Amino acid sequence: MGRSRKKRRRAGKSRTLPVTRLRKVIAFLLACLLIVVLLLLGLKLQEKVDSARLRQQELEAAIVNEQERTESILSLREYMDSDEYIRQAAKDRLGLVESGEVVLKPSE
Repeated sequence: MGRSRKKRRRAGKSRTLPVTRLRKVIAFLLACLLIVVLLLLGLKLQEKVDSARLRQQELEAAIVNEQERTESILSLREYMDSDEYIRQAAKDRLGLVESGEVVLKPSE
């Protein structure tokens, strides 16, 4: 009986050794697969980050353009509120003449 138990134990050990090795190989392969998946996800995320940075730069440029446009409009508004603009508009649109000015008309 003593020998049969030893044989069983040895036989059991020899069977568990490949199973343990197989588990280690499977665990290693799963770890490698996980690393590959994480790398791919990281690449996709990096593409999104790059796209967002490009969009941010475009928006910042648009903001600068709009600020310049706003300044231009405000200066035009300020000019249009001035007496100089009113006089010039009256001359151009209505043909009004200030005192002391001479009007020359082209002959037909």
